[in-house]
Amino acid sequence: MLKYLVFFIFLLTKFTVSSQISFTSNQLIEPYFGFPNLGRLSAQIIGTSMIEKQDQGFSGIGPSGFRYSYMLSDAFSLGIDLMYNRLNENYRSSQDVFMNNAWTTINKNMLVSTQRLRIHVRMNFHFPTFSDMSDSYLGVGFGTNNKWKKISENGNVIEKISGSEAVILPFSLRLCYGYRYFFNYNWGIHGEVGLGGPLLSLGLSYKI
Repeated sequence: MLKYLVFFIFLLTKFTVSSQISFTSNQLIEPYFGFPNLGRLSAQIIGTSMIEKQDQGFSGIGPSGFRYSYMLSDAFSLGIDLMYNRLNENYRSSQDVFMNNAWTTINKNMLVSTQRLRIHVRMNFHFPTFSDMSDSYLGVGFGTNNKWKKISENGNVIEKISGSEAVILPFSLRLCYGYRYFFNYNWGIHGEVGLGGPLLSLGLSYKI
């Protein structure tokens, strides 16, 4: 997927003209909503292969958050990207056990709650666009990787995992391409595709 992202960015920047709306000293504030929630896909594929899950259900928030950036020049901005997502998985499991000289079925109502928070330092490299009301950029981010997981059985917490036990690496990275379109000087919308965070995010842009 990374090679397709790089190829897409190359084509977009190759055939654009010199125009943009964000300039030196501008500040950008951007709340956004991202999707999909990849934790759900993992729970459906990997988890189901390990244990039989009945009446499985999901709720939560996809990888969403808040971005702030400051234009150090017309072509480069520096800022932060705060990403948060939450996934709750409910399911019922059944187990046949032999006790008191008879087979008995024991049902368990399970809840697996996972939260993840990443705070990145972001560097954005801005490119020309077709319109003087738009802005496009290639972004690179790096920062923390925090995760919390809690497992409950029949309403009782049986396991909590956090810190180094919950993640493979204590840091996280992001590579992305973003595009903004402004309706006036201050307000616009933006979209971003990338790796290391939301595959796709959409949100509002406010420029100071």
